[in-house]
Amino acid sequence: MELVCNQVTKRFGSVVALSNATMTIKTGEVRALVGGNGSGKSTLSKILGGILYCDEGEITMDGERYEVSSPKEAKAKGIIMTSQELSLLNNLTVEENMCLCDLDVKGGFVDRSQMRKRTREVLKLIGKEELLNLRIDKMPANEKYLLELAKALIQKPQVLIVDEVTSALYKSDVEVVEKLLNQLKEEGVIVLFISHRLNEVFAFCDTVTVLRNGDTVGTFQVKDLDENTLISYMSGRDITEEIMVSDSIDESDLEIVLRTGKVHLPRFHKEVELDVHKSEFIGVAGLDGQGQTTFLRSLFGLESTVNVEFDGKPLTISSPRKAVKAGFAFVSGDREKEGTFKERSIAENFAVVSDMLLKKKPKNIDDYLKKAGVKYNRCEDLIISLSGGNQQKVVIARWTSSNPKIILADDPTKGIDIQARRDVHETFRQLLDKGSSVVMISSDDEELVETSKMMPLSRIIVMYEGEIVKTLRGSEITVENIAAYSSGKQKCKVG
Repeated sequence: MELVCNQVTKRFGSVVALSNATMTIKTGEVRALVGGNGSGKSTLSKILGGILYCDEGEITMDGERYEVSSPKEAKAKGIIMTSQELSLLNNLTVEENMCLCDLDVKGGFVDRSQMRKRTREVLKLIGKEELLNLRIDKMPANEKYLLELAKALIQKPQVLIVDEVTSALYKSDVEVVEKLLNQLKEEGVIVLFISHRLNEVFAFCDTVTVLRNGDTVGTFQVKDLDENTLISYMSGRDITEEIMVSDSIDESDLEIVLRTGKVHLPRFHKEVELDVHKSEFIGVAGLDGQGQTTFLRSLFGLESTVNVEFDGKPLTISSPRKAVKAGFAFVSGDREKEGTFKERSIAENFAVVSDMLLKKKPKNIDDYLKKAGVKYNRCEDLIISLSGGNQQKVVIARWTSSNPKIILADDPTKGIDIQARRDVHETFRQLLDKGSSVVMISSDDEELVETSKMMPLSRIIVMYEGEIVKTLRGSEITVENIAAYSSGKQKCKVG
């Protein structure tokens, strides 16, 4: 069997998510698909899995054109995909979940005995036979991800796409996955393996295709690569072995405005601790899903109750309302779901925090909006009359009017144009000048580097698998270093 992607392109409006992706995979090959955030990995896998369609290019299987419009059609052609978001139904048992995509029927009724037999066989493969009758909602994350893989295996794939299934697994679980991949390889199954863990790429895979910004950098034999070379292909920068020397920064005299204490991240069974200084910009880097968003949302009372030290006093944050009243602000990159009210005016969107939570009527709305660089006609116009970038600037102006002490920003410039992004950065800089502090996640490493340079006091923390693995300061703050530590590498230097 041979699976060929030839110049596959996918657009979402004006955004090109995938551009001319090209690769060929053959029977019994385990192919890694790697790249940073926004490189196109998930887009390409979803096209192969029937979730998305390609706008241009061609995909063939054994020389025949491959065109599907749903996961069901993809399955009929032998392509099965695991889901990073999990496709398991919490209210059903393991047995029911395993066979849901292909129910056994006998005499017009579900054949429970056959379902049980098939499920027991696949659970034996992953060493989890004891889970047969349990409901999914009773299980920890690592078992759920193993079952996600088992659910794919029970469908007898010819092509298996494994999308970040190892991200929540323990070491012993990963060893099970390695054994299964070797078995599939011997059976002639094509495996497309997507992971941010480079050690797994080198341990499990024969070849690796690197994507960067939606383009195919190339396909390489794993045996011909080392970690530094692979990271260089992924980032577009040269990476060598030794760590850069940090600039000397004495933080002992800086005022600490927030001590987070140990914030628990349930998915990783780990805790994150961070001190934030007054007037400091902290950029949060890392590949998607490493705990950054959960950490920030916890500090705003969106995930769980946390106990912190704020302005030298203990503070319990159990809800966003309490966080806002204490002096916190939260800017989401998903403005449609968490930032704006579509049916409301620009003025109403601007004033919602002051009116509803702080019980203060904001004055001089136009002054705030103009200072934030918002381009609009009248405050009474609906916010959806504005461009995405201007909508986000309204959201940020909403918070600046409340004079927050801490701004928690979760990828706030996602999907907005370059000028709007610069306006957002400038607004954050002005807040620092007034004594506020900013903690900002970004999926764009270059943005974090650029933004840190314009701030009077800044550092970048890199998160990997629920931990802060590195803090970068001064001349250490480079795209190369961020890319290396985001991939789990322990030591690096710009070459």
